[in-house]
Amino acid sequence: MRETLASRRLRIGRVVSVRVTDSREVRRLNRRFRGEDSATDVLSFNTDFDGLRRPDGAADLGEIVIALPVAARGARQRGVALADELALLTAHGTLHLLGYDHEQPAEEQRMKELERIALERAGFAGAARD
Repeated sequence: MRETLASRRLRIGRVVSVRVTDSREVRRLNRRFRGEDSATDVLSFNTDFDGLRRPDGAADLGEIVIALPVAARGARQRGVALADELALLTAHGTLHLLGYDHEQPAEEQRMKELERIALERAGFAGAARD
């Protein structure tokens, strides 16, 4: 996550919360906030409000919520370690918090490239998606 944030050259510090939970909780959040009744691997909730800063001067960027069972299944399907999958999902969620999306093919390619760069810098080069 630090590498993902660092790659964006932000002018002020940012704080991101990461919560790893079960599929039921992620499904509930996905249904409530995205209207999709399924457990996904990662959700991001942006809480970066203009002018709102922590006492240390950093801004709260948001929260990343990862469904551990879905992440474990994804790791098995991709043939990577669970730690690699968690690193990927954290980088992916952080990019969403920074405003990136993957609805269009060009956006998806850009996100994958930024994930790859962040993962390499963090020592998780094998975690990147093709």
